[in-house]
Amino acid sequence: MTARLWPARGLDPADPDALLPVVAVDPQGEPAERAVARLCHQGYEGDECLYLVRTDGWAERHRSDDGTLTVSVAAYPDGLLALGDAEPADRSRHDPRAVLLLTVSAPVPAHAYARLARATGVVVAEGTRSLGDIEADLATGVLWPLVLAPPPPAE
Repeated sequence: MTARLWPARGLDPADPDALLPVVAVDPQGEPAERAVARLCHQGYEGDECLYLVRTDGWAERHRSDDGTLTVSVAAYPDGLLALGDAEPADRSRHDPRAVLLLTVSAPVPAHAYARLARATGVVVAEGTRSLGDIEADLATGVLWPLVLAPPPPAE
């Protein structure tokens, strides 16, 4: 899988030092990445970003004791998975009607994790693009992230 996760700085003009966890997916990648790339088309336009309403999907994340941050992109399957990809087997622990489209992990030091924004960004970029190129495109507005809220309260 080519999906990547990292804490990116400088994406919030109001707080340039804020860290946002960002997940990059390849639109030609594995089925999970393609499903998340389709999810990005369902966002509504904000200020140089797209937002996904929490009634459609969200990002679930946690950090393990060894410093690994894991982010899962969750969404309700209505219409998303009917486009050819196999349905994921994992369900959200916050709402079992939602599926986990993609899960990606990366090491994140404790000091960086403590400064992460509550939201999570998702970008669609070819797997061959470097993180530096993706961050530059985000900073200049060439590439807009899909902003995912934290999960709703567990039912």
